[in-house]
Amino acid sequence: MTASLNRSRPPWWRVLLPASIVLNLFLVAVIGSHVWQVHRSERAGELPLARALQRAEAILPPKDAARFGAVMRHDAPQFVEAARHLDAARERLRNAITADHFNKTEVSQAFAAWQAAYNNFLDDIADPLTEALSQVSPEGRRKLVAAREAARAPAAQP
Repeated sequence: MTASLNRSRPPWWRVLLPASIVLNLFLVAVIGSHVWQVHRSERAGELPLARALQRAEAILPPKDAARFGAVMRHDAPQFVEAARHLDAARERLRNAITADHFNKTEVSQAFAAWQAAYNNFLDDIADPLTEALSQVSPEGRRKLVAAREAARAPAAQP
């Protein structure tokens, strides 16, 4: 009976099933590594800014990544503290919004503090980021913008 089942299947069946299994295992590994990386960086106290800069360097061609990273690491003292304040303000706002007892005043104050921290961060990072981008090729800058747009596209859909 087994012999008759094997004869009735088309020849591509022997290739398609193993290829499907390999592809599924690959996708599980990719998703798993992403989840592991996110949790590992959160446990290590890594700032979201550090992850963003690592992603930018990963997107850029090697020569551009080295130049971009060198400028950002050199100028990090200018904006790292502002990034920490921004993360702390974002956490306070999240806690105020998700509290069991919603307090409008507390949420308003937390939102104002987050907005001020965000503005300070933008003020502190604008010049170093502009300088770092000036060291990147036009191709690299286009890759960064395309990656950012691709990352935002799913969020824009309802």
